[in-house]
Amino acid sequence: MFKRFWSYRFLLSFLHAFFLVFLTLWSLSLPFTFGDEATLIQYSATVKRKILPELDKPDRNRFMFVGVTWEKQLIEKVDEKTGLPIGYDVITNRESLGKFLQMLNQNPNNHKFLLIDIFFQNKSPNDSLLAAELKRVKNCVVSYHKDEKGAPMYPIFEAPLGLSDMQTDSWTDMVLKYHLIQGDSLKTTPLVMYEKIYNQQIEHGLFFDKLNGKTIFNSFIIDYRLRNYDLFDADEEKRYPFFYIKDLIELPLEVFAEFTKDKIIIVGDFQGSDTHPTIEGDMAGPLILLNAFLDLEAGDNVLSPFFLVLLFVFYFVISLKIFTPNDVVTQYVESKVKNKLQKGIIHALLDVSVYVFYMGILSIMSYFLFGIHLTILTLSVYMEFLEKFVNWLHEKLLKKNDEMAVG
Repeated sequence: MFKRFWSYRFLLSFLHAFFLVFLTLWSLSLPFTFGDEATLIQYSATVKRKILPELDKPDRNRFMFVGVTWEKQLIEKVDEKTGLPIGYDVITNRESLGKFLQMLNQNPNNHKFLLIDIFFQNKSPNDSLLAAELKRVKNCVVSYHKDEKGAPMYPIFEAPLGLSDMQTDSWTDMVLKYHLIQGDSLKTTPLVMYEKIYNQQIEHGLFFDKLNGKTIFNSFIIDYRLRNYDLFDADEEKRYPFFYIKDLIELPLEVFAEFTKDKIIIVGDFQGSDTHPTIEGDMAGPLILLNAFLDLEAGDNVLSPFFLVLLFVFYFVISLKIFTPNDVVTQYVESKVKNKLQKGIIHALLDVSVYVFYMGILSIMSYFLFGIHLTILTLSVYMEFLEKFVNWLHEKLLKKNDEMAVG
């Protein structure tokens, strides 16, 4: 019976590798990450930035960042029940935004795309110009959000919309994964940008979606190609073009048109309260949205057949170790440790660390080749427990064979 099990270990490893691939795809499709992923993500991203600092940097001439942090105005706040004034709210200056869009609309096809990451929730006395220009502007998306119950809260203006909510990870309290579609059908801003720029529509599938003819994950870990550093702290020749809106609306129209020509323009709060914790530190909301869009462009959420091959080969090799009772490493440890309790503890720690090492190599290769991070600790612990079961079964079969031989 044991010989039959031994002869089938390759088949078991083959089937188990398929199971692990399925398990990995399932974990990648989850809207959250496991606690062990964050540390490896941070280390991998840091190493990548150090070794290849310019590898994934997008073209600096492609973007234009417009800050509205210091463009504020006070509006009277009214009690919803009584209609009586109860104080004031601070909002982004609508008059400046209206003038900016008015200048942009003088050459409506001049810019490539416009993202306005500002939530227009309350009315103000200076809304008329902005409302009119938002109806005219081309190639644009405006942010909106959800309330505490998950229902969409739409802005007061008529405009193309994209959901711009950030979902923090419950384990790390950071923005690690981005979700292209939230709720049942709410398309997020990066997805809307991609669909409009590339004239594509996402196709919903039973397990995975398709975009631009490729199978994709709806949830994926963001690779932050652009950070606050690139806008404000990098050397001048490497810095991305950033302007304050008040300076732009004072430019001659010809100069303004030259600055905005063929640009993806991101308007938002880059230096104020719209920040979120990430593996790269606190980051402005508009930058997170742009990074998610850049990841879509780079195909970081694409389910590549080469990625599946990489997973299967690694998992097959690891499965061979699992289904080979008392492998060379295990035998060496057992020969050096005499105390039964110590032997068990060291054996367990060694096996988990070996699997963590294997999975770490796989995750690093997956990240550098395909931009995909993998779960490490959870699968490693599972593999250790499975190996323990295989060894226990092996010993039981040996004992039974010995008893049969004696009988």
